[in-house]
Amino acid sequence: MESHQASKVDTSGTAKAVISCFQKLGVSFDTDQIEMVGIPEEHISGQAFHLYHLTSLDETVSFEFQHNVCGRSIYAEGTSFWLFWCSFDKKLLRHGFVLML
Repeated sequence: MESHQASKVDTSGTAKAVISCFQKLGVSFDTDQIEMVGIPEEHISGQAFHLYHLTSLDETVSFEFQHNVCGRSIYAEGTSFWLFWCSFDKKLLRHGFVLML
């Protein structure tokens, strides 16, 4: 499940990164399986809700991983932190690493 502000029209990079991690663990999961959901009214201008639900083949075990962001300030804070960090470690910039907070 994924929910973002109305202006976001594609799957988030966060969801793609988490799916990639699950795939490396052997989980059969594709971005086509992401269910887009409605946006909470109080956070219509900026938010990100993610819920990953995994179920065993025999459906006897399930696992959920959830992370939610309300507001947009965390994105600016994360970008500022990354730029600050890269000012000390130039090789991160040279190699194009992205720091996900």
